[in-house]
Amino acid sequence: NYVDWLQNVRIVLNSEDLDYVLEAPMPALPAEDASTEDHAIYKKWVADEKKVRSYLMESISSALQVQHDGMHDSRAILQHLCELYGENSINARFQLTAEL
Repeated sequence: NYVDWLQNVRIVLNSEDLDYVLEAPMPALPAEDASTEDHAIYKKWVADEKKVRSYLMESISSALQVQHDGMHDSRAILQHLCELYGENSINARFQLTAEL
């Protein structure tokens, strides 16, 4: 289920040209004397990060939303979900053991 969910999230992010937010690290806050272009790049990244976080939060259950509400970084949310539900997660190993 996690793998399917992740694939669907990536499809949506790709269609919105937001997938780079999960791939690239957040740019550093530009200095006050930085170029207008540097400030614009940073502002766009922050706005896109907010959209990605909203897409992630919208696509998970209410219980998971509460658990991840304090996280303001979409990459951290995704990493935590991967730890919980990814193929190498404790849940996956438990389910495999139960099936065996």
